[in-house]
Amino acid sequence: MSHGIITEIRDARKELLSLSIRDRERLVRRIVDELHAVRSSDFSDSPFANSTGLDHLVARTYDTIPEIARMDDRNFGMVLDQFAELLETITNIVRLPPTVLH
Repeated sequence: MSHGIITEIRDARKELLSLSIRDRERLVRRIVDELHAVRSSDFSDSPFANSTGLDHLVARTYDTIPEIARMDDRNFGMVLDQFAELLETITNIVRLPPTVLH
């Protein structure tokens, strides 16, 4: 998982007032693509490989990109913050070393 999208989200958060609807849609689409990548073969051994919850989040978010992009600045900023937190958490989980049980 790339830290690039998290940086993009944080940068967009700082520039929120100047983002067009198209910029917002593009950013949310990138976020969804990054979440979808968690399901790719690169992460097949992760706890997210068979996550129906993640599947649902990706599908629901993709279906509502236009509505999300048209949220008022305050709510759109909160959505961005939540996605950044989610992506950071997923990144940390995927990078955790395997636990050895004795």
